[in-house]
Amino acid sequence: MEKYVKLYFIPSVIGLSIFLGVLFTYFQIASYEEENLERFQEEVTRIITGIIERREGRVETIGYGIIGYFEGSENITQDEFKNFCIRIFQSNPEIANIFVLKNNTIEFSYPNESFVDKEFDIIFPNFPEEINGVKTMNIEFFMDKERSVIVSIPFDFFISTEFIPGNNMKINLFSNSNEEKILYQYSRIDDLIEKESVNFTKLERENALEIVEQTSLYGHHLKQNYQLHYTIWSDVFVPNYLQSQITLVGGVLSSIVISVLVFRANTLKQKVEEHSEIVEQKNKELENIRKSKDEFITMVVHDLKNPLVPIQAFTDILLSKRIGDLNEKQIERINSIKSSAVNLQKLIQDLLDVNKLDLGKLSLSKADTNISDVIKTCISNLRSEFSKKEISVKEDIPENIHCFCDKMRIEQVLTNILLNALDFVSERTGEISISLESSDKTCKITIKDNGLGMEKNQLENLFTKFFQGNPQIKTTYGGSGLGLSVSHGIVSQHGGRIWAESDGIGKGSQFFIELPIR
Repeated sequence: MEKYVKLYFIPSVIGLSIFLGVLFTYFQIASYEEENLERFQEEVTRIITGIIERREGRVETIGYGIIGYFEGSENITQDEFKNFCIRIFQSNPEIANIFVLKNNTIEFSYPNESFVDKEFDIIFPNFPEEINGVKTMNIEFFMDKERSVIVSIPFDFFISTEFIPGNNMKINLFSNSNEEKILYQYSRIDDLIEKESVNFTKLERENALEIVEQTSLYGHHLKQNYQLHYTIWSDVFVPNYLQSQITLVGGVLSSIVISVLVFRANTLKQKVEEHSEIVEQKNKELENIRKSKDEFITMVVHDLKNPLVPIQAFTDILLSKRIGDLNEKQIERINSIKSSAVNLQKLIQDLLDVNKLDLGKLSLSKADTNISDVIKTCISNLRSEFSKKEISVKEDIPENIHCFCDKMRIEQVLTNILLNALDFVSERTGEISISLESSDKTCKITIKDNGLGMEKNQLENLFTKFFQGNPQIKTTYGGSGLGLSVSHGIVSQHGGRIWAESDGIGKGSQFFIELPIR
């Protein structure tokens, strides 16, 4: 009996105890995976809902901005309306078209001006409408009893695929007038994109997000506000039980042989710890992504650019004296408003460029470019600024040096550095020199000044976002700390390099830009 207990009963009890422990661990891991996936889906839903709300605000800002433009001006021409809309489209390229209706007749239209003087409901009788080859939502804003503004946006305006995590995904947007009618559909499976007949399997529907947002945007043909009903599936929404299943099978097998119980238990413990670290790391990455998106959306996407359009338009109207004469003090203050709006627009553009660089989405239009002419143009554009401070500018620029680059972006880099140099040199005694030299493979631009200069520890972080060096610099000279970061990103994307040198405070600075010839 004692032998039986030793040979069978005790090992069985030990094996059963370990098996039960493994089984318990399996359910704990499976439960933890489900809870973590649920939290992840809730976070994605919160981010997407926030994006929808902010883009809804963008459309409202555009609509009410156009209404304000008409209320502040009389006898607006088609060219004036076109110029105003061009500014809107620069900030909102996703828009399909903008209409102004009078008694349902199209009075103004941009960018498709061929719609003018036509009955809107006759040329666009059905919902959803197709404008300029794009199926659109037509958001209507009423000016008065006769006039209204219609902003036409594509159905993928509110949710872009870049905001959906994962490699494989499916999206359906349903009509709020007919829940079975799909207004927009998109599928990307193994890099194959499908925009027609996107169907969800039973398993995909079980793991999909259902997002329903009631907007305050009024549909022209719907005669009611749009309700956005999305079904979104991504491969990252599918629970992965492989790890826990492997653990269970391994635990069952290990419980059979007493000699491997401890080894198997330690292996299980190690795998659980590794799994926990991976899950924790993914949570941290998701949190960092969320914070980055919130920072970007808060600073840029949340309608920072749109309000500047009517501000700049109205200042131009006032300065043109079309609605009345201005005295010198009024002109000075309006110019101050316009200058502040331009500065704010530059800050917003820097933030946009920084975000695009971080995401690797800053596009370049490279071409064979006369870099000599580019440098001379930048100097010429800033000549009035140099004159204000009575700065001496020396040039040593050979003619017809060419390189393969994006002319507009290189002008942006040079302007940033020259304006920095202008800020840090003294009036009347300030000197800035610009030189250009080339070899078979590269050309090098050198910008030298006799200004404030920098310590070595400042040079190490000079091209880091929001870096200001000495805390007194921001107070004295202003600036966002983004210009040099953007410049560094642009030059790096060209395959070149940018760096700075200085012998210390009070000894001036030198900036070098090296670009490949081809």
